[in-house]
Amino acid sequence: MKKDKLRIILNYSLMFISLFALAFYMSLYAKSLFNPHLYGFDTINYELIWVGFSLSWILAFLLLIYLIPSKYQIATYFFINLAWNILFFAQICYVQQLGKFLILSDLFIAGEGFQYIKSIFLNLNIGMLITNAISLAISIIVVLINRQNKMHHKINKVNIAIMVFLIFIARFSSYLALGEKSDATWEENYNAKNIYINYTNPNTSMYISGYYEYTFRSIYKYFYNLITLDKKAIKNKIDEYNRIYGVNHLDNDHTGIFKNKNVIYIMMESIDSWIIDEKTTPNIYRLRQEGLNFQNRYSPFFNGGQTINSEFACNTGMYAITSRQTIYDIDDVDYPYSLANVLSRNGYSVNSFHANSSDFYNRGSFHRLLGYNHHYSFLDMQKSGLLNKKVNYFRDANALSDDTIVDLMTNGKKFLAFYTTYSAHLEYTKDNKVYKDIGDTSWERDYPEEEAIYRRLAHDTDEAIGILIDKLRERDLLDDTILVLVTDHYSYGYSDSLYVAIRKGVMNNRKQLQNTPFIIWSPSVAHEDITTILDTADILPTLLNMLGITYDANNYLGTDVFGDEHDDFVWFDDGTYIAGSDVTLDDRALLTKANYNILKNQGILLTNYYGT
Repeated sequence: MKKDKLRIILNYSLMFISLFALAFYMSLYAKSLFNPHLYGFDTINYELIWVGFSLSWILAFLLLIYLIPSKYQIATYFFINLAWNILFFAQICYVQQLGKFLILSDLFIAGEGFQYIKSIFLNLNIGMLITNAISLAISIIVVLINRQNKMHHKINKVNIAIMVFLIFIARFSSYLALGEKSDATWEENYNAKNIYINYTNPNTSMYISGYYEYTFRSIYKYFYNLITLDKKAIKNKIDEYNRIYGVNHLDNDHTGIFKNKNVIYIMMESIDSWIIDEKTTPNIYRLRQEGLNFQNRYSPFFNGGQTINSEFACNTGMYAITSRQTIYDIDDVDYPYSLANVLSRNGYSVNSFHANSSDFYNRGSFHRLLGYNHHYSFLDMQKSGLLNKKVNYFRDANALSDDTIVDLMTNGKKFLAFYTTYSAHLEYTKDNKVYKDIGDTSWERDYPEEEAIYRRLAHDTDEAIGILIDKLRERDLLDDTILVLVTDHYSYGYSDSLYVAIRKGVMNNRKQLQNTPFIIWSPSVAHEDITTILDTADILPTLLNMLGITYDANNYLGTDVFGDEHDDFVWFDDGTYIAGSDVTLDDRALLTKANYNILKNQGILLTNYYGT
């Protein structure tokens, strides 16, 4: 009898350790994603919050195991622990790739992500693997200990009462440690209680709550927000924002410099700043030297895939949000002030282009919603016989060598062609379908294998841009056309982010790494290096100003970088920011404005604020 009691105590102790190990490492990992000192989270009481919530859930799992028939207890524990280990692995791999923890709405992009699933193994986290190994090893030990004997014990009401009491104390202690809610707007993303109530930033929410609480509360908040959405109150918030920060856009020395010019907008997949040089990207390098070079442009990531997030920001001056659906599946929002809609009203023919299927990211429908007359998918065009079925159009140089595609791009008296490139897409291995099609391995003599592949793929995108310029010249369109070159995101598909950070000369964090290329070129423009800080949302109003198109600055989150109203700082989805030297606002004012930007962004999309 004494032996059985000791075995049962050992079983529950091992079960507890296996589950707590996951919560412990997740806390360490979440802390590494931001600066706790900046948030004031570097005191002991903030550690108590996640510990209390984690203990309450682990004790609840053990109580469940205790209450079920003994013959099912070990199997139930094993599958509970296995499920949490799988989610633990998925969460950290997701963060390694995208910089934020997984939430329920992210599952809507799982289909798009599966084709790149190999890339998550390029940068595995050693601590994660060790923690998984320890937790799973313990579960196997528990199974082996009980292989011959079941966990025979009678249900004891006192034990149940003690467990319930401990669960209550653990949760109550965590709620107390959260402190008081703040009504100061600047503290919206810095106050522990506000973070817990709002649950809008996955990384700080994970750190405050702990692994288990985060999982259940993020699901709860997802459905709660759907049910309790108060559109009238949200619209009032947007009106309040516009009263506080409303601006008038006035003409400046860049107004109308490209008036009535055609626009070819090239969103360059993964063309990071550290590979732009005379060998890898000679055409982009030349355009940067000759055109308008925006040196401090950032491409902050908000939600969904990083490419589609930037694509959306380029086209709307807003960012994707966490909602019931991914941004490209939401069909009840109107975009009257999008790039395509505004240019269409000003006499432009507007079309978009990409190699992949129109079903991918739902671009076929989504781009029509953004105002494009048509979205041309090269893959779909091949299937219908409009393009050569033997050509790999995922290779950018192949795509822009095809006169059919260039003719469609340049169709119209005035035209906007929005082209998202593909060649430099991860993964940077010899299995990459574009790299295999190129068949040029000579670069591997000059660089490490991964860098050689990445540079060769980027070179193909650069070659495509050179081909396009030649074709515009042949058609006598070059002098009447501007090229807008924007990178969607930094090279996060590269396996060694520290190497990328060193090559870029920045800190190895996603905010600093997101400084990415933005160039506007025309034969008639004089070269300028623009050092003012701007982000992707600023590009649309900046471009409209240079095209000489009148617009209401309050319809955009971004501002014209050349205008007096430009704020010279970039804000991120957690309410933090990077400010330039010309910023006149103090820290609290910038935090307040960043938070209002987030609220306005969410509000416009959740309420269809500009809808008819």
